Amino acid sequence: MISDFEAVRRNLFPASHGAIEDWNAFPWHRDRANRIQAHKAHSSQAIAIDIFGTLKMSADRDRILDTIAESVGLPQGGPWSITLEWKDTDRLLAEPRPTQVDVLAVGARAALVIECKFTEPGGKCGQTAASASGQRQCSGSYVDQINPVSGVRARCTLAGKGIRYWQYIPQIFALDPDVDQSPCPFAGDAYQWMRNAVLAAAIGKHRNLQCSALGAFADHPSFPTARKAKLGLIGLSGQAAITPISYQRIIEMARHVGLDQDLWSRLSVWVDQKIAGAASRSFGKFRGTGAGSSCSGITTENKI
Repeated sequence: MISDFEAVRRNLFPASHGAIEDWNAFPWHRDRANRIQAHKAHSSQAIAIDIFGTLKMSADRDRILDTIAESVGLPQGGPWSITLEWKDTDRLLAEPRPTQVDVLAVGARAALVIECKFTEPGGKCGQTAASASGQRQCSGSYVDQINPVSGVRARCTLAGKGIRYWQYIPQIFALDPDVDQSPCPFAGDAYQWMRNAVLAAAIGKHRNLQCSALGAFADHPSFPTARKAKLGLIGLSGQAAITPISYQRIIEMARHVGLDQDLWSRLSVWVDQKIAGAASRSFGKFRGTGAGSSCSGITTENKI
């Protein structure tokens, strides 16, 4: 019987292995029983490591990240660094549990906050969920309300707890913080994307860099997640607050500007096989063949 880490290694593109310095300490996505999920073929964390772990270890890293940055309107300029599962230890948003970003890429003049998806849905705001006592801290609308748990009055329950999302939301999404929104535009799947957009703005301000949030996804017509990612979140002046970019497009850029053509060709085959396998399971589930869930890990919620 193979070990958990051996199963994970087999599910990761070999050139990405060196990006994980300490396999025991790495913040693996886990299920509710604390079991690592990255051994699963449809793991979003695994495919993120496939792409960005390989990019981190590659001599082509700077030229490829320059190309990605230019494609989203950011200035080029290395050297670039990549951190997998980066956590906001500076607490820029004053979150009790800091947002953990799948990938943070930082260059000399710009930074990229990258949320990576495969087949799983986006995380929703946990404030609207009923607690064990049946109470909901938020009605699901951005309106003047009293949190029944804390007794604090605020339009946003999270703002009432001192969390700074709404310090950045107005400038990103052109929403007036003094105007009601019913329902709240970030109560559903848009919540996780919004967190990345406001974090990108906070990082840019804190580090004096131009910073953008990207939604990396597996592009396949059978994935609802891909369709949602392509829609993105529309921010100020109709510009995308989250720029969608497919894994296939990233590899295409790597093959266009990278020097190690064999590496990117092999990664392309690896990722295409993963996507085809996940699509096959999704189709089987849709047809009721018992293929099982295509979701990996635990939905990201802010249960504050």
